[in-house]
Amino acid sequence: DVLDVNVGLPGVDERTMLPRVASELQSVLDLPLQLDTSAPAALEAALRICNGKPLVNSVNGKAESMAAVLPLVAKYGGVVVCLCLDESGIPETAEGRLAVAEKIVREAERHGIARHDLVVDPLCLAVSSDPRAPAVTLEAIRLVRERLGVATILGVSNVSFGLPRREVLNAAFLTLALGAGLSAGIVNPNNAALMDAICVFRALHGDDPGFETFIRTHPPADTSGVERSDGRTVKRSDPQTLGPSDSQTVRPSDRQTLQTAVRRGLKAEAARLAEEALAAGVDSLALIDGELVPALDEVGRGFEAGTVFLPQLLAAAEAAGAAFEAVKTRLAASGAARGSAGRVALATVKGDIHDIGKNIVKVLLENYGFDVIDLGRDVPPEAVVAAVRENGLRLVGLSALMTTTVGAMEETIRLVHAECPGCKVMVGGAVLTADYAARIGADFYSKDAMGAVRYALATLA
Repeated sequence: DVLDVNVGLPGVDERTMLPRVASELQSVLDLPLQLDTSAPAALEAALRICNGKPLVNSVNGKAESMAAVLPLVAKYGGVVVCLCLDESGIPETAEGRLAVAEKIVREAERHGIARHDLVVDPLCLAVSSDPRAPAVTLEAIRLVRERLGVATILGVSNVSFGLPRREVLNAAFLTLALGAGLSAGIVNPNNAALMDAICVFRALHGDDPGFETFIRTHPPADTSGVERSDGRTVKRSDPQTLGPSDSQTVRPSDRQTLQTAVRRGLKAEAARLAEEALAAGVDSLALIDGELVPALDEVGRGFEAGTVFLPQLLAAAEAAGAAFEAVKTRLAASGAARGSAGRVALATVKGDIHDIGKNIVKVLLENYGFDVIDLGRDVPPEAVVAAVRENGLRLVGLSALMTTTVGAMEETIRLVHAECPGCKVMVGGAVLTADYAARIGADFYSKDAMGAVRYALATLA
């Protein structure tokens, strides 16, 4: 086990606080520490007082990152996590991520850091936004282990973002990753499903002599029942209770309306129904305001209530988008056009590589009629200000998922307010709360995409 130490909160002087916290932890714990900071000065101060060999989180393939972190790891000793991203972002292919890992390994060896002191993170993205993401990550793990011979690590729970029963998906993915050669997983040690996955893998992989650990942690139990995924136990003699209920089945014979097609995420069906309605004389704008927007509103309310999940939200947005395309084609042919609801720029802040939240907000904003300028991820504050100036924007949305990038968000907000006083800044992300957002100067905090849409509607009305 390794304990991650991160003090990157708004208003905290990391250079002072990180070594202090590391020192206090070392006085009461014998666990190795992982120093988690994006501030080189704070990292050096903590490395100087660490007992033994700490784990450094992290370095990536950007020249500035390698130049800042690798000399410190070489000077003070330690093991460093190497993220498979560089100036071009996260490669979409396993070979691309291997190339970034090779670049970091070469530079580390140039500084005298041995390969056994490198742990490569191939990066795991959410399957809910990219069905290919797990396969790419698993292949990247295999390539890194086979071709570079270095250890690997992974933030396992990233794969299940936006889905229900995340622990089930996380446990299955962890098992696949271990089979692909994963050396270490960033997991919740209090999660029974994940601990079971590790225990069972070790038993099946020959790493648990005599099945001692497995038997100790999994004593014989009553086998008269089967536990369902919803936690209920049913008799083995009742096979009907083990299958899906009728309510989970979508029958082809069910009558579809445009609203139901959007809510169910049926892209082709939504486009067909929109075209048929327009051909029958339904007004284009009435179709948008009377069918598409209400359907999206209903899905959005379900998402906020926890009865609709991320893949369903995205599917509904894509279905609505297909219907919107039919409307746009009809409006263009008639010479009419629906006015834009306004222009909004979105960005994931500097140092942060996670953009799924930003992408969800983008899809929903576009389907509510906004023109979205997507600045991407790892965006410097100056680039956000430049976009606001060039486009005369009144609203910017910023996203951050990592605690180490909240500082960059605060700096971006400060710069936007100073240079473009007429522009509002809304923020969101897993590491933020309403209180944090207020402390760093944001005009609005939203815990989900629909909240961002409603604020944009109110702000740009």
